[in-house]
Amino acid sequence: MLGLNITWHSIVDICAVWFIIYQILLLLRGSRAFQMVVGILVFLFIYLFSRLLKLDTLNWMITSFWSQLILAVLILFQPEIRRALARVGKSPLLLGFRLSETSLDIDEILKTLQTLSKRGMGAIIVLERNNDLSDVVEVGTTIDATISQELLTSIFLSYSPLHDGAVIIRQNRILAAGCFLPISLSGDVSRHLGTRHRAAIGITEETDALALVVSEETGQISHVIAGRIHPMANMTDLRSILVRLFRKQQPSRLAIRAALFRQKVEQKMGGKTDSYGGKRPYSKQIAPQDRYLDPEKKDLEK
Repeated sequence: MLGLNITWHSIVDICAVWFIIYQILLLLRGSRAFQMVVGILVFLFIYLFSRLLKLDTLNWMITSFWSQLILAVLILFQPEIRRALARVGKSPLLLGFRLSETSLDIDEILKTLQTLSKRGMGAIIVLERNNDLSDVVEVGTTIDATISQELLTSIFLSYSPLHDGAVIIRQNRILAAGCFLPISLSGDVSRHLGTRHRAAIGITEETDALALVVSEETGQISHVIAGRIHPMANMTDLRSILVRLFRKQQPSRLAIRAALFRQKVEQKMGGKTDSYGGKRPYSKQIAPQDRYLDPEKKDLEK
């Protein structure tokens, strides 16, 4: 009717472009980078306006500024770019399916947080998800022990040499303690937050990890994810969040086929197999124990 020759390739092309734009806006929503995107769109509108009206001088100035603008964006928004690349890298289509044979002991972690809060002991515990935290583990002190309330509490005692750093947990193992985390430099972070909370924000800005923080001053327990702090009113809500994030997932048919194919390839190459044929070290997919936690009781029902 309008003389447009629309093909399936055109439809797929348009949908792909809009999907990418939507994901970028979703990623930047609520961050300082979102305001920058709005500014770039205004800048682009002025550029198109100058081309339309043939304003040669204005057009030349804007064209000359584009290369510097791209470089400035890369420098100013490194955390957002790293987080975006990390999300792409953790896509199930790229990683395949990873299944852990051990469960995250959520009850032990919650009991530890309650104990630390009552005693007024500051702490930061980072739970690894899909993004690997080996770089952070390397700068700390290796523990490699099963999660227990007694061990975690002793690490954060004021006279412990490791109490100022973070504990890194992968699956049901305490990998390291006394780890130094990247401090968030975001201008959106409140000035009233201390170093411990800024470190929790920093590691969750760069990875998909979940950080649990206990305030030394107030005893407030908070969880931090995607660079945002969420104070917890009760332990039941926190347990629900941990169950939702770390529960065991059932593999899809596509994931099973991909895992079996990867297993065959690794067997031919003489490598280790994955969860369907053996054990692959440092598997990231973790799951909780399905037990009930009553925050009003001192002991947990098992």
